[in-house]
Amino acid sequence: MTDRKRGQKPEITRREILKGAGVATAALGAVSLSACQSESGGRAALLWDQAADVVIVGTGVGAGTAALTARENGDSVVMVDKAPVFGGTSAKTVGVIWIPNNFTLQAKGIEDSKTDCLKYLARYSFPELYSADAHQLGLDDHTYSLLEAFYDNAHKAADQLRETGAINLAEWRMFHLDRSATDYLDHVPENKVPTGRTLGIVGADGVMGTGVDMMGQLEAALRARDTDILLGHRAVKLVVNDTGRVVGLQADRDGQSVMLQARKGVIFASGGYAHNRQLLASNQRNRFYGSCATPMATGDFIHIAGAVGARLGNMSSAWRSQVVLEQALKNSKLAGGVFIPAGDSMFHVNKYGLRAVNEKRNYNDRTEVHGIYDSSRAEYPNQLMIMIYDQRSAEAFAGIYPLPEQPGDSSFVLQGNSLDELGEQLQQRLKELATATGGYTLDASFTENLAQTLAKFNTYARTGKDADFQRGEASYDSEWHQAFSPMRTDTDWPVNDFPSDTMYPLREEGPYYATILAAGGLDTNGGPVIDAKARVLNVDDQPIPGLYGAGNCIASPSRDAYWGAGCPLGLSLTFGFIAANSAHLEENEQS
Repeated sequence: MTDRKRGQKPEITRREILKGAGVATAALGAVSLSACQSESGGRAALLWDQAADVVIVGTGVGAGTAALTARENGDSVVMVDKAPVFGGTSAKTVGVIWIPNNFTLQAKGIEDSKTDCLKYLARYSFPELYSADAHQLGLDDHTYSLLEAFYDNAHKAADQLRETGAINLAEWRMFHLDRSATDYLDHVPENKVPTGRTLGIVGADGVMGTGVDMMGQLEAALRARDTDILLGHRAVKLVVNDTGRVVGLQADRDGQSVMLQARKGVIFASGGYAHNRQLLASNQRNRFYGSCATPMATGDFIHIAGAVGARLGNMSSAWRSQVVLEQALKNSKLAGGVFIPAGDSMFHVNKYGLRAVNEKRNYNDRTEVHGIYDSSRAEYPNQLMIMIYDQRSAEAFAGIYPLPEQPGDSSFVLQGNSLDELGEQLQQRLKELATATGGYTLDASFTENLAQTLAKFNTYARTGKDADFQRGEASYDSEWHQAFSPMRTDTDWPVNDFPSDTMYPLREEGPYYATILAAGGLDTNGGPVIDAKARVLNVDDQPIPGLYGAGNCIASPSRDAYWGAGCPLGLSLTFGFIAANSAHLEENEQS
């Protein structure tokens, strides 16, 4: 719905709008509507370039679900995104969505009960608080209500997307494997349904698609419902009335201000701050070297919501993944991360030549090891981790990232005919990169310890028992290793016939290979705090009227935990669904 034709010069200039009582607020990132009201209040209506019931910032799956839900509720919608294309980081994903109690589980007669599922969520996200027998599992009211809201609404949001034809959803199978996706913490007793919660997108050709297919389907559904989508529009400031209610949004289009009225609410479902160096430096507890989020993920909502008093939370967290250090140093905007390291005759070591993690665990949890602080040495010994592998993995798994198509055929792969030579190559490379890593270097014990680590790992591989990090013991380790790291069919190397298919002894002789890995992520997941109705809370934990949030731009209800494949998309679309319904049901005063 449009109150004034686009391009028509407003009767009140932007300079006039920002004069007077609204100037102080505007400087902080918000516009006070009282600044442009006359005594009768009539002039305020001339402020808007366009009006809708709901204004949504972002075009990822959370924003798209919010828009679809609003349209299904009969609300008019304007979507804005500073990107020139629709889809956000959601379009860069594999396109899988983690939804408990979803329609495929129900069709199979698999019970994914609320009681048991909430125990899994609480156990994974808040292990230091979780108590199975305590009231609300040991969580406070706010934290518990967010998990409860997710469980109650996730399957409803997915059903709406499917039943309206917005996204063609089906059970997602693990790539070339004919099995349901295994959750990322499948081996704890709280997880009663360790497989089957992940949904995927069926493409036009009838096979599983990706994020591009997902967002293409959702965009088509929104345009068919006359949703106004304004690309190339950067959200700048919120507009608030004299009562403190958010009633609109100021956006920027090629340097020109565009004022959008939101009669029922503004919903932010935009990106995190993965590409904002200042916010990364201020909030991430260890270096965050690169991200596969879109370049637009600069944390705009943090400043915009902060200007109207929003409380921030989870600011040090992210959806984490290891990245190849030297690729990230060249360009922190990455195509992807090291999700599951390729190979079986492979392990990771730190600056002391010691393993520090189960290399086959999920990318989010595995990357946490980079941030472990050694208080005795006052250092982060795992700031960088070095992926060590032999000729078998270099050839049998060639081309599976981060292994190149030909062994050693990459500038970021180092090679040595012996462990001593490999250590020398690594030390020299780290010396060259010192200014970008805080002078990170190998300890003098590195090569000696590396030889011992290799010998110990080979013993574990032969017995199938990793006494240090239990690699291969959980179903997750083996199943996702098979999904991400299948052996080449044209290799002459023998199939792994040792007890654990995740481990194979490294050869006694070289060559050996190494790649330096660092901490990065898909995106950050901290920002303004929301409640169970997706309302943004102020510093007094009261809802800011008319302002809602979902996606990576808010403090994630899951905190640091990545519950299963597609967890960020599942959370985003669920709280986008909640936000649109809350805005629709909440009474809004006309401004």
